[in-house]
Amino acid sequence: MKNTRKRFPAKGLSLLFITAVCWLSTITVSLAQNVDPAQSMKKRIPYTLKINKGSWWVGGGLGITGSVTPMGQYIGTAAQLSAKAGYHVIDKLSVGLSVTGALSIASKKSAGVYNRGLNVLMGPIVQYMIPVSRSIFLQPIIGATWGPMGIKSMVSPAGAEEQYVKIKGHAFCELAGIGPFFEVIPGKASFGAQFFVTSIQQTTNVYTDGGEKVPGTQIKDRKTGPAMIMEFRLHL
Repeated sequence: MKNTRKRFPAKGLSLLFITAVCWLSTITVSLAQNVDPAQSMKKRIPYTLKINKGSWWVGGGLGITGSVTPMGQYIGTAAQLSAKAGYHVIDKLSVGLSVTGALSIASKKSAGVYNRGLNVLMGPIVQYMIPVSRSIFLQPIIGATWGPMGIKSMVSPAGAEEQYVKIKGHAFCELAGIGPFFEVIPGKASFGAQFFVTSIQQTTNVYTDGGEKVPGTQIKDRKTGPAMIMEFRLHL
């Protein structure tokens, strides 16, 4: 089974992602070390949200993203549930962990279309909180996640006896995004939206509906697209 979709250069995207991580970390640490404390106090926007060194945050949210199977079939919009946690290594800059589960379902069997996809991805994230006002923050974030994925897809034409295949494998996702967050409980909680560009690399094999692996069906591909997630966080 040949994949005819256009692939993005994996090495170039990986290099871009690594460069972004290094740039954000270097700039942030440099600013923290070189800014004159006296001048910083004069220009600093006052805030009460706990985003200084030594503080923790935990959060979760619901989001949406476009979803495409490794066989090149569009399966609509996927719902995402996410859980995140982080620790501020310096003021405003935190490192943490993200766990995301996504479910996609497209069902129109009368037209020969049925696809159901599920994946669970986990990995590190780095984010920086930029105070815009006392209670509004702009938050750039980068990260990388990895985990298993599975898809069940109809392969029979409309009106024929229903036949399915299963696509199983793993996915590696690089993400970068930014979005506004608002302090909703003084000093303790925030709520906001994040808008991402994600690049996901998938390695999969095709299996029969009975679970037997189909020889010669391994597919490796990479796709890039947008995503959005709404998130609530507690700051400890």
